[in-house]
Amino acid sequence: MRSLDAFRATHGEPTWDDMVTGHDFGFLSPAQIQAWTPGEGPAAVRLRTLEGEALRTFEAHLWAACAEAVGKTPRPGSARWSQAQDRWRDALLREALATETTAAHLARRVERLYEQVGCPEDMLAMLRPSQTWSGTPATVDPAAVQRFLDRSQKGARRFGAAS
Repeated sequence: MRSLDAFRATHGEPTWDDMVTGHDFGFLSPAQIQAWTPGEGPAAVRLRTLEGEALRTFEAHLWAACAEAVGKTPRPGSARWSQAQDRWRDALLREALATETTAAHLARRVERLYEQVGCPEDMLAMLRPSQTWSGTPATVDPAAVQRFLDRSQKGARRFGAAS
């Protein structure tokens, strides 16, 4: 499942904060963001129509369109950024837990998510990271992943603190 589909299945339609952070974490391509971009303001129109060499400035145009739409752009460390980070983490963990067929595959997906998005302290217990120097693969406790997701569904806020 694509990241944006996983996000929508869990949280509904993304916000500008979700799109900015999703792009920063590498979950969303410029084309996906362009297809999603709402509004008819000048920055939104420019973002939607970027192509070719102009895509080199995509991120600056994304920030401008976000600021045009909601007044400011989330930045790493801000509450808005951290909340969006939590939503991405939650959506992608749910998708991995639902689709991975073996514990080894799930462990690789969770480890990749740790590396991309970071993890709050209460997420550390679910994964034992791989040790490339010794050849030890990552292992994950699927029940711990489910408990983490259950807590987030009950409203426990993590606010993105990466360890």
